[in-house]
Amino acid sequence: MNADMEDENFLIQLRAKLNERKIKLWETPYLTAERKADVEQLAKLAETLGPEMDLPRERCVQLLQSLQLHALDKLQALDEYKKTGVATVKVRAPTQTGANRAFDLKVPVSETGGFLCEKIGHRLSVDWRKIKLVCSGAIVDSRRTLQEQKVTNGAIVMALVMAQCEEEAKREFSTFDRVHKIRADAEMLINENDSAKFLSLEDQAGNAIFLPTNEKKALLMALTLYEKGKVALKEGNFEEALLLFLEADHDFRTCNSQLLGVVDNYALLNLDIVWCYLCLKNINQLPDAEQRLQLCEQKFRQSYGENMKRVAAIKGDQSCEKTLLVRLHLLKAILFFHQNKRDDARTMFRVVETELLTLRIDDGCLTRLMECGFSLKESRIALRACSNNVEAAIEYIHNHRQTLEANEKRSARERALYERIGHDVFGSDEQQRLKLEHVDQLIEMGYQEELAAVALKRSNNDINEALNELQNNLPDLQRALLQSIVADEQLQQQLVALGFPEEVAKVALKTTANNYDRATEFLLTNISTDKEYSDLLKQSLELVRQSVPKRQRTRSTERASTSSDSAEASSSKKPSVDSAASLKREEKQRKKEMLDILFKSFSKDMDTSSDAHLDLALTEETELLEQYKKLLGME
Repeated sequence: MNADMEDENFLIQLRAKLNERKIKLWETPYLTAERKADVEQLAKLAETLGPEMDLPRERCVQLLQSLQLHALDKLQALDEYKKTGVATVKVRAPTQTGANRAFDLKVPVSETGGFLCEKIGHRLSVDWRKIKLVCSGAIVDSRRTLQEQKVTNGAIVMALVMAQCEEEAKREFSTFDRVHKIRADAEMLINENDSAKFLSLEDQAGNAIFLPTNEKKALLMALTLYEKGKVALKEGNFEEALLLFLEADHDFRTCNSQLLGVVDNYALLNLDIVWCYLCLKNINQLPDAEQRLQLCEQKFRQSYGENMKRVAAIKGDQSCEKTLLVRLHLLKAILFFHQNKRDDARTMFRVVETELLTLRIDDGCLTRLMECGFSLKESRIALRACSNNVEAAIEYIHNHRQTLEANEKRSARERALYERIGHDVFGSDEQQRLKLEHVDQLIEMGYQEELAAVALKRSNNDINEALNELQNNLPDLQRALLQSIVADEQLQQQLVALGFPEEVAKVALKTTANNYDRATEFLLTNISTDKEYSDLLKQSLELVRQSVPKRQRTRSTERASTSSDSAEASSSKKPSVDSAASLKREEKQRKKEMLDILFKSFSKDMDTSSDAHLDLALTEETELLEQYKKLLGME
């Protein structure tokens, strides 16, 4: 067993026993007049307390002296802080070997977080600009004062740096830079006008989630940073994972949507933050861990219901969310241990032990499923959901795949339909989602999908009113559809390449809801060999012009005029216009290619499947359980 863990175990018990007896080691008789330890008195105390913990007398004296020295330093630091405003902060610098470099630093609270970084960097012989500080569950801002950020006397600050060997020092720098690059890349992808094509929100069943633009961006940023943090966590890079998780936490807190009250993402984030604290050996030093576990438990109850009742109602008894409760209960038990709530810790560890036994996977069953061609992840999830019943697990996997496929198709269709008719459910709280089942009913009656959608949009999803609109105001709906459909720019450029004017190509695509073949046929039918436009095309052009600002409409009219004089005038200007348009298209294509490359690179390690968070091996949880059971003498 780890010697540090044994010492921590005895120190926790000693503090509790001293508090129970109201013994103050910093006062007489345990301190001489010269403010030095009275070893004889400490030895007598050790003779009383040692046997109660099965602790040898000499070792008990050493631990008592350690507690005494800590108390004296604390009193001295508090006195200095009151007189001068200079605070003593406790710095913990986790290393990749799992140990902690711990030391105290004195710093005026009027100084900035950057000043504290400089001092810590000097102490650790590390470039201070490559250090990130965490205090009370938040990243310390280098520009604000310590007092503003509640970093005061006695505060515990975690400095995310690594061991001092050359290889790990290089990795330390890359961690800092990578976190900033990840955030910058995510912002570039999310802030693009067509970011919905790269990143979209879906629930666990694959259904699309539509939110106002600003809130969607904040939530997408939080979820994206969280996913990248999970990649780092899976690779064992706990420092980078924690930084990304805390960045995601900051963005989550800016979301005002009630959605956060019913989804489990924020609960899972808090759970993973505390797991990082544990992996970095800081769970007993950051009170933030307790608050995050409480919030996680509260969010789980909101998302899953009391005793998983809501999950059972939706998914039946075959649910895998119980794996998440194992980690939550384990972290609660460990926290109880470090708070010296030993009875509570024992009770919770027994709960964890029972849960692990229930979720244990039979190796033979796992092999059989994987031999059938199923992946490790889906096999493990299915066997836990079906209590190691192979036949039931196979059925579970097939049903799960079918449900996800159906919901993903429905979501893709919904997004495409909204894009075609210009229905912006992202940019406004007033716009509402259309009921696809009503759209399908109207299609069965013989109406075009886009017309049905526009009718439902006008009638606020009232199918009877929509049907009335289609029967009595069809021309008006067709005009509205023509004005609202957004022409596909790529298809528009293909038609322009065939020799059709840009505005005419746009009208054709809007008329045919971006159907390239129908648009081509429409243009060939409505433009004569001598380039005369039909009445229908002229009417369509006029309708489109009415939907754009007057200044743009004037320029469009000039470009699309059918008179020979206008044609000649436009032909004289054609080289410069075509050149500008060509440059614009090339720039847009380069940007798209750059974003495609960025997205592929950004997301290559991310597992965004709906059940990825449920696939826990639980081996680490089992090892921790056994370790703490020994400390509590539960064997």
